[in-house]
Amino acid sequence: MSLPRHIYQALESVVGPEYISDAPHIMAGYRRSGPHAPLSPRPEAVLLPATSEEVQAIVKICNRYDLAYIATVSGLSLQAYPDRPSTIVLHLKRMNRIVEINETDRYAVIEPGVRHGQLKPELMKRGLTYAVASVGPGGSVLANFTVTSGDHHNQNGLSRTNRYLLGVEWVTPTGDIVRTGSLGAGAGWFCPEGPGPSLRGLIKGYYGSFGGMGIITRIAIGLDASRGPEVMSADGRVPKNKFRLPRDRHRAFIFKFPDLDKVRDAMLEVGKAEIGHSVIKFFNATYALLNTESANDFWQLWDSGLFQRELSKPLYVYLTTWSEEEMEYEERVLREIVAENGGEPVDGRIQQILDDNMDFYIIVSFLQRTLRLGGGWAPNKLSADSITHMFEVGKAIPPMLEEFIDDGRLLNAPDNFQISAMEYAHMAHIELLFIWDFGAPDWPSIPADVMTKSAADDIAAGRHAAMPGRDPVAMRRDGPLYSGFDRWAFAIKDAFDPNAVSNPSPEDRVAERF
Repeated sequence: MSLPRHIYQALESVVGPEYISDAPHIMAGYRRSGPHAPLSPRPEAVLLPATSEEVQAIVKICNRYDLAYIATVSGLSLQAYPDRPSTIVLHLKRMNRIVEINETDRYAVIEPGVRHGQLKPELMKRGLTYAVASVGPGGSVLANFTVTSGDHHNQNGLSRTNRYLLGVEWVTPTGDIVRTGSLGAGAGWFCPEGPGPSLRGLIKGYYGSFGGMGIITRIAIGLDASRGPEVMSADGRVPKNKFRLPRDRHRAFIFKFPDLDKVRDAMLEVGKAEIGHSVIKFFNATYALLNTESANDFWQLWDSGLFQRELSKPLYVYLTTWSEEEMEYEERVLREIVAENGGEPVDGRIQQILDDNMDFYIIVSFLQRTLRLGGGWAPNKLSADSITHMFEVGKAIPPMLEEFIDDGRLLNAPDNFQISAMEYAHMAHIELLFIWDFGAPDWPSIPADVMTKSAADDIAAGRHAAMPGRDPVAMRRDGPLYSGFDRWAFAIKDAFDPNAVSNPSPEDRVAERF
């Protein structure tokens, strides 16, 4: 199906003929996010708007002609692709300006196409930093702050991206432009709130709407002072290059513990001491993938059993301080806490990997290496709660995965999950990554089977383990665990998007869901 010419011409009049296409070979590139994803319907057209006003005009045309739309930048999410006919894609890569960096009030104003690899170096030069989502340098900063999860490795000393969202320019699902916080009062970008209720919960909430609540065209994000360096220097050439940081202000450690309870207790104590920019129980198979140069190298390392022995119950701690004296103090406190909880340093070969790849804590530059096995991988859980509760969720993961591993459907990596402390261990984020082989005859059903089993176990045990995003089935399933949030989410969606055109979920055109 192709767009009727009058609709195509209406859209073309907004962006110009150079920035719209319905050519089959262009549409084919917008049908799925990766080889593990199902082939989605082809979009009717792809547009490249350059301004908020162009986005607004496109959205109004979509409402007029009952045409669904999806905004995307990097396309890393399944929700960035059509799930039905009569859908167009707004690729926002032309909107890639860093509008302002305010060094006095510490905020940056950006458009959707600004990538982490673009913004982070500019801020480092100015002695500033921000909450860089752990998605790699090509991820959209704006998307991570407004419509997707945005979790990152440094949430203990910083916080989640949603805490740093300031003024917002928002094209609503029906095509109105709303400016929030101080921006709405004509007072600049510096403050997220103004007189009356806040809109941050509608725009972002905790997990994000994945484009289901219109299109964010500009935002301001809060910045923090950086402990340096101003330039990230590398030794060697890809893939053997090394990123090291000066040890007087930057040190990272990996410790191993006898069980997850000891990891939990150490994480809590580190939080009480208010040290540690990053405090994580990290993935072991994913870390092996990040730090090997080929699939063969990974299998050689994984088959050796080193990472399974040393990193099944680890604690990664990154210390960054303002002086060498402060660093010495924090390291002494850290080592005392680790010793009191039965921890010890990991094998020196693993510690050396971390010392040589400190970009892990600055911007995860090698994230694409997780794809090198050529199979499928998917995230699961993705929730946040208290440290204690997240470790209860984590302890239930290996037995949940056992049947899939025993049947050969998943990589034998039951400990490949992370628990990341947030805000000095006041809470934590959890994420499971499971990996499967496209050679398995039933490979298309593997991710759904794992996620269904995971959700059923967590609901039966009353564990707050999942963030359902825009999936209405998952929202209804998990609603009772989260104060009936699903009813609020559906009602808000109906109120703001009465024509169900803003990246609609499969049930957004259903009048009665319950």
